[in-house]
Amino acid sequence: MQRTVYVADDVMTNIELVEAVFRNDPNLTIKKASDGKELLDSIKDDMPDLIVLDLMMPIMDGFGVLESLKDLREKTYFPIIVLSALTDKQSIIRALSMGADDYVTKPFFVEELKARVYNMLKLKERDEFLNTSLDVMESNLLEKLQMLEHTQLEIVIRLGKAAEFRDDETGRHIERLSDYVNLIAEELGLNLEQSMMIRYATPMHDVGKIGIPDGVLLKPGKLTDDEFKIIKLHTVIGGKILSGTTLPLLELAREIAVSHHERWDGNGYPLRLKGKETPRSGRIVAIVDVFDALTSNRVYKEAWPTEKAIEYIKEQREKQFDPEVVDAFLNIVDNIIRIKAVKSDGPSTKPIIQQIINGDITIEELIERWR
Repeated sequence: MQRTVYVADDVMTNIELVEAVFRNDPNLTIKKASDGKELLDSIKDDMPDLIVLDLMMPIMDGFGVLESLKDLREKTYFPIIVLSALTDKQSIIRALSMGADDYVTKPFFVEELKARVYNMLKLKERDEFLNTSLDVMESNLLEKLQMLEHTQLEIVIRLGKAAEFRDDETGRHIERLSDYVNLIAEELGLNLEQSMMIRYATPMHDVGKIGIPDGVLLKPGKLTDDEFKIIKLHTVIGGKILSGTTLPLLELAREIAVSHHERWDGNGYPLRLKGKETPRSGRIVAIVDVFDALTSNRVYKEAWPTEKAIEYIKEQREKQFDPEVVDAFLNIVDNIIRIKAVKSDGPSTKPIIQQIINGDITIEELIERWR
């Protein structure tokens, strides 16, 4: 491998002596500088692999060079060997403490200088190897972390769809909610990471439906008081399913699952939290969950017109919903409506099981649809 060695000395004879030592090595290129400033100017465009540095030079001495190169060498390491006539301990200690890697006194022994230079170049080579290896390791680690993050997101989304599948055939409810909460989070001034976290955690908001009996969840008529108590349990069940995690995304999903039916006035469930006692994530999901539920067909109700649902949101400001979140919702309501139209449910939102029971679809048709 070709290496570039700079020799900085104000006495040309000294430079020529160093050149003579390495003249027969085809892998070394020797470059010259007569003072510290000339050296620093030269290496701006041609980074050295090693510097042989005199301390006593005009314009800028070797100590000034060591000080000037400190920041650069933290980013790109290259060894520096001081070659000086100063033999006092104070000068040696000062040079080494300022970053010199080795110190050779003049007059020097040829074989000693050779050994010191080649040893330093080996250290440079090892440093480059380690940096390259670390770059590869960091790249591999980053790739694995990205795969792990993608896997986590897939699990969150799939489990969310599994829960939604029980009372929404298309599962597009959770797609819309994810888009809604992302827009509101941005409108509220949350940073990109916070907005993305709540977007990805929202699909799990109703995961507790998995534990609700079909007879209650899919009942087309009005629920009894006891049945409504059972429905309310989906928040507690969701919190239980998602509890005990060390993953920030799933912890946020747990927070939303438990809190998205709390109300600003304290009359929600399951904990009857009031105002900002409810986590902000839950307060955001609460409003979009209600809006989307009101404007969607379900087994127990027909969809409301969008205008009526928006009026309901306005009426429930400071009652059911956080006023700040309501204002953010209304500021971006045109985008909300656009998402609702683009990601509509289609002709039917009856659960698959209900459609099969009612004879609306056969098993064969269902399999064909999912191919």
